[in-house]
Amino acid sequence: MSSSAGHLCGINILVDERFFFHPPRQPVLVVQIAGILLFLAGGAWALYQASQATISAAFLIYLLPALVSVGVAPYLAYRAYALWGATYTLERDGISLHWGLRTVDIPMDTVLWLHLDSDLERPLPLPILRWPGSVVGMRHLPDGTLIECLASRSRRLILIGTPGKIYAISPDDMNGFLRVYQRFTELGSLTPLPPRSVYPTFLISRFWSDRLGRILLLGGLLLSLGLLAWVSLAVPTHSQVPLKLSPQGTALELVPAVRLLLLPVINGFFFLADLLLGLFFYRRSESHALAYLLWGSGVLTSLLFLSAVYFILKAA
Repeated sequence: MSSSAGHLCGINILVDERFFFHPPRQPVLVVQIAGILLFLAGGAWALYQASQATISAAFLIYLLPALVSVGVAPYLAYRAYALWGATYTLERDGISLHWGLRTVDIPMDTVLWLHLDSDLERPLPLPILRWPGSVVGMRHLPDGTLIECLASRSRRLILIGTPGKIYAISPDDMNGFLRVYQRFTELGSLTPLPPRSVYPTFLISRFWSDRLGRILLLGGLLLSLGLLAWVSLAVPTHSQVPLKLSPQGTALELVPAVRLLLLPVINGFFFLADLLLGLFFYRRSESHALAYLLWGSGVLTSLLFLSAVYFILKAA
């Protein structure tokens, strides 16, 4: 860090010093984790009940909540991960906002003003889909100005005005954030931060340009869809199928053919887990090999399930 410093309000501050602020995390993060575990437990229970079903209607009734839980749990997990790593960084040359895979760098010379949401004459429009710990999304003010919320609460927000856009944040130490901002504006900015706005979708576009990653994921997806199509066509033509085989390949236990649908469903769970974990590691270039390994295991898992279906139908 530079040794030059300014003296403001009786407190020394290094001109290139950074101050890190975080949104309130407790106890909302605990509640979010509990919600994730609840969805996973409910999905596991529904999947077990589906595995015991003897008729197609009962199987589908139990399968639906299992599929819903698999779709919701990763979304909640990302929101909890975003809250855990959320940071608002203040420095002399600008403000950086980091929330999950969303990153914004605001040069100090483009910050028009900072206000509290309580200063507004009308209530601030907030994202429709929100809950404590995750007030994230975009809305428009009556005059058409875009406002983006990167906050963990609906009230006690700091609004950052920039040309054409407003950011709403919720630092735990609001007074400290405002004091540090005031000190840096009095010092002035010499080399403003380069403006940057990165959305989570950048990861998809970067991945899609990676030929190896694209081949592995598309391969796993096509194999998973092929497994589902094969089983869907086979179930109506069989009343019972063996889910247990002897080493010689003969049937040991016959069950209703509808349970064969569990194989593509379970394979789909594995594929989704490999996809999401792979994307998580793919964010960093040094972890690409691990992402490829996860996506490759998705291909291998689909091949194993296809082999299982082949031997089951052969024995039937």
